[in-house]
Amino acid sequence: MVQEWNNIILIAGSARNVGKTTFVCRLLQKTKEQKPIAVKISSHFHPQTKGLKLITEEYNCFQLFEETDKTTEKDSSLYLKNGAARSFYIQAKDEFLPDAFMALLPFLSASSPIIIESASLHKYIAAGLFLFIYNEDAENKPHTKAHLKIADFVVQSDGKSFSLQPEQLNFYTEWKIIN
Repeated sequence: MVQEWNNIILIAGSARNVGKTTFVCRLLQKTKEQKPIAVKISSHFHPQTKGLKLITEEYNCFQLFEETDKTTEKDSSLYLKNGAARSFYIQAKDEFLPDAFMALLPFLSASSPIIIESASLHKYIAAGLFLFIYNEDAENKPHTKAHLKIADFVVQSDGKSFSLQPEQLNFYTEWKIIN
């Protein structure tokens, strides 16, 4: 059974540079008074960089970091710069993503807004809202067709502007789209 998380908004995208991080940062600016928690999940492993504090890892499966540096251009750093109370970065092979999410749970609050940028987490949790950022002119990833079918809302984007503005999202115990 998939666990429901009404306080999580999950954001995925059809391609690189489609505007996922820009959208997340604008949403963080809007909700910063509510002390949002932001999470970036990647299936690619990169060397640990300055500012990433390792919380836990399972060798060759996943790593969970907390971002502590607001001065870089990494997504997790941009999250802090734009209003996240805390920012986490997970590197996990897809089959170990449930384990990585379980490791993250002690740092999440059921009452805080949580914004997660991930292409795969939707397979393991039911987020309160799943947005898929889509650019029909981009060279889209293979998962695009499947995500278009299951997303709660498809946000058209050219990488900078969006058909749904982050200002149209509201959080009060759960995420809602407002007009």
